[in-house]
Amino acid sequence: MKDKFFLDTNIILYQFSNDIQKKNRAIDILDEATNSNKYTISYQVIQEFSNVALNKNKGYFSIKELKKYIEDILIPLCKFFPDPSFYIDSLKVKEKYKFSYYDSLIINAALKLKCSKLYSEDLQANQKIENLEIINPFR
Repeated sequence: MKDKFFLDTNIILYQFSNDIQKKNRAIDILDEATNSNKYTISYQVIQEFSNVALNKNKGYFSIKELKKYIEDILIPLCKFFPDPSFYIDSLKVKEKYKFSYYDSLIINAALKLKCSKLYSEDLQANQKIENLEIINPFR
């Protein structure tokens, strides 16, 4: 089985980092993601990214620029949209693995999409959750 990767919001945000090493790694991941079918995100990643990207202190995008980025980059990567049971299942992930609810939503989306890898800097690297391995791609 080929690996399928889920990208957490922070991976996408690092393309704007002042840390050149992390910035370059994030750009490489996004370049590969947009040129293959191996990578995916969820609606939540779009929401979180948009919130930070429009933050007046960050100033990553204007509304017009963000609209284009969402249409060209994020929507094609987005393969998960929840049904009502998703939220209950995410509570089960939270209860079993002790993650925050928002992290549980990300993890559950990756599980529902049958991803084998979850790229995140915020979660505990090398942890296995069912068939999903959390990887910090910046290490």
